[in-house]
Amino acid sequence: MGKPYFHYRRDDSEGYRLSETTLFKGYNQKKSLFPGFETINNSQFISSNTMKKSHFLIEKVLEDPSDISIREKENIFMDFKRYAVVGQGRDGVIYQLTPDRCVKVFFKEEVYKKELKAIQVGQSSSIIPRLYGYGSNYIVMEYVDGISLAKHLKKNRYITKSLVIQLINLIDGLKKLNFSRQDTELRHVLMNEQGDLKVIDLKRAFSSNRPIPLKLLTELKELKLSKEFLAYVKDIRPPLYQKWRTFDER
Repeated sequence: MGKPYFHYRRDDSEGYRLSETTLFKGYNQKKSLFPGFETINNSQFISSNTMKKSHFLIEKVLEDPSDISIREKENIFMDFKRYAVVGQGRDGVIYQLTPDRCVKVFFKEEVYKKELKAIQVGQSSSIIPRLYGYGSNYIVMEYVDGISLAKHLKKNRYITKSLVIQLINLIDGLKKLNFSRQDTELRHVLMNEQGDLKVIDLKRAFSSNRPIPLKLLTELKELKLSKEFLAYVKDIRPPLYQKWRTFDER
């Protein structure tokens, strides 16, 4: 499948910084679910130039993945430098906790709240990563080990009918979740080792009104795959093709 594309990794690999000092509060000591976690009872101030070397607070992830509520005062002190950075960008940094879980630490509260809401709403759908826990500025979720469609399509330079069917189902899934943005960038669609698709970076799910996947179609056109894609759509879902066909005629 090519080089792994880890959860939330930006293709342009931009740097990341905290824009201002951040306060994290500690509570009662609790045993961690993950190795390498430690507990504290004092507050920590983290400056912008020490982010990668600093400690963060992360609330205990519940043993039952189906229960995504957070128990009071079950905070633990996590030394993030023990874990690999598997994603970074303008919004935050992602660390891999276990083979199937990662934590995204956000820089801005507004972005954190938007993404958390979308992930919570999306738990009824298989196209959204599983949510395991969250705190004041972070989300613990499913770690998707796979490749982005952007890299997959750039490498192969063709698109299959089965993949088009999956993309149509993915867009249907966004609509069923009542996301106002029924669109996504190719780099935000991950294909795992089983070939299943997952959508990440959901901060615009409710703040961007886009019922037609213009971004996806634009990127396919840049890869010279839009005609092939729409030809499959015409065969698979003719009514959908009628809505999208004018895009490629521009």
